[in-house]
Amino acid sequence: MAALIGAGVLDRHPRLRLTALECGHGWLASWAARLDELAEMCRHTLPPLARKPSEYIRGPQYFQSIQIYEGERSLLHAIESLGEDTLMFATDYPHSESWFPKSVEVVLGWRGISETVRRKLLWDNAARCYARLGTRPLPPLLDSLRRS
Repeated sequence: MAALIGAGVLDRHPRLRLTALECGHGWLASWAARLDELAEMCRHTLPPLARKPSEYIRGPQYFQSIQIYEGERSLLHAIESLGEDTLMFATDYPHSESWFPKSVEVVLGWRGISETVRRKLLWDNAARCYARLGTRPLPPLLDSLRRS
């Protein structure tokens, strides 16, 4: 991911989206800050970038799935550092360490997350990442789970 960002691939291909899945989210904010530092230190070796590396990670071209075991506090830290448009929900199904089928309930139980952020995690960000889905309305199942 760092090589793609640092090589200016996202600048040359503005419709391209990058995703990092099944690798957690707790490290993402510090990695983004480190990329900014490295880009500054090594700017003589990199092509000119339109933005700082961390700004690419903030979106709209980069997406990353959350890991439920990292918890609400880690998620809030990542959102505070990177904004609410990068992270998206994942169940990690069918792996044995998955919270599935309780994974949606776990995220719905996190009370420190606003409804706007929760909707982005559970639907909007993935719909933007996998653009062929467009911006369809929240499915009735998720809408009913959110109310419960």
